[in-house]
Amino acid sequence: MKRISFIVALLIAFSTNFQAQTVTLEEADRLYAGKKYMEAAEMYYQLYHFNKAVQAYQLQMDALIKSKKQQSADSIKPLQMQAEKAARMLSRCENIQIIDSLIVDKNNFLKAYLIGEETGTLEQTDATVVYENQLKDRRYFGKKDEYGYIRLNTQTKIQNLWSEEKQLNLPIDMYADDNYPFVMPDGLTIYYASEGNGSIGGYDLFVSRYNLNNDTYLTPNQMGMPFNSIYNDYLLVIDEVNGIGYFASDRFQPEDKVVVYTFIPNETFKSLEIEDEQVLIDRAIITSIQDSWIPNTNYSNMLEKIKADIEKERNKVKKDFAFVINDNIVYYTLSDFKSDAAKNFYLQLKSMEDKIRTLEEQLDNQRQTFAKSTNAQRQSLRPSILANEKQLETMVQSYRKLLIDTRNSEIGFLRINN
Repeated sequence: MKRISFIVALLIAFSTNFQAQTVTLEEADRLYAGKKYMEAAEMYYQLYHFNKAVQAYQLQMDALIKSKKQQSADSIKPLQMQAEKAARMLSRCENIQIIDSLIVDKNNFLKAYLIGEETGTLEQTDATVVYENQLKDRRYFGKKDEYGYIRLNTQTKIQNLWSEEKQLNLPIDMYADDNYPFVMPDGLTIYYASEGNGSIGGYDLFVSRYNLNNDTYLTPNQMGMPFNSIYNDYLLVIDEVNGIGYFASDRFQPEDKVVVYTFIPNETFKSLEIEDEQVLIDRAIITSIQDSWIPNTNYSNMLEKIKADIEKERNKVKKDFAFVINDNIVYYTLSDFKSDAAKNFYLQLKSMEDKIRTLEEQLDNQRQTFAKSTNAQRQSLRPSILANEKQLETMVQSYRKLLIDTRNSEIGFLRINN
């Protein structure tokens, strides 16, 4: 894993006419002056001179229209619109402090993401990253659909078993991949990467919020620069507890590498107010992370403290639950149980808790419906409510007995074996 502080050169390999060339503004201007507008527009775009790219695309379209090649001119319009969007994103580049950057292998880039347990966990697979929330009862991931495109999916854990995969009800581009999800602890805000929805190059980062009223997500907002670039940008993660964030990008990297940027999230959007266009471009493409630093701030110490706090949190005693055995013994994980019988009793206990909770919710809904119903409807509901109340009473009695059996079984085992 190689640490980087800045990017020295801007070497861009084009897939068409400019392979293995060093792109310069002077060369783009020369092509523009020579009326090679299409080539100049592509160069301007790669150099983040998006307004010049827009102008060059327009001149190319004008020339084609003059030559009565309307269809060819129309095919350039999407490129011009993309350049216009990129120009707007550049003008609203966010002023964030990027405190570190690491070049890592693309197939193992999560090692650069150090987050606390309250933020959740991340697991890398061949095709996606699986994010599991802090409660460990919900996870999100990308998976190919029947047409071969990657869609965002979720699963919920019910009684220690994962439910069937469900595609998120999120506005999508039918012919583009959506991948690399991360959900904030509120369970509503989702960050993800998409190759569609107006991407300005490869994967772009987007954010959306879940609408509780209709089980859908709001129209996603495209993140600005420097988070997004004309390359692939993905997996934005924010650890609110430790005040740190990460995102990955393959800008300026070999095919098998990515750079992971560590940044301090802003509480509210802060636009980068810079008049010098080249300085603004340098901040947008992250030519040097030091350019984003506040003078007289020790970022090395700040980063080390954050990492130390997270490592300390991870090394704390694992606590999946708190189960009192007696006045002196409390268990926090299944492995704490010494008796296999007691462990099995506890698993039955947790299963019964879920069933009781489900029945209580059902009863609560029935009672609310009963209160709003007519007399005839109440007559119909009453037998079901009474039956559920009796069943709940029986289950609670069984639960109390199982609770005693669990404790007695473990205490008896400890007496014999200690």
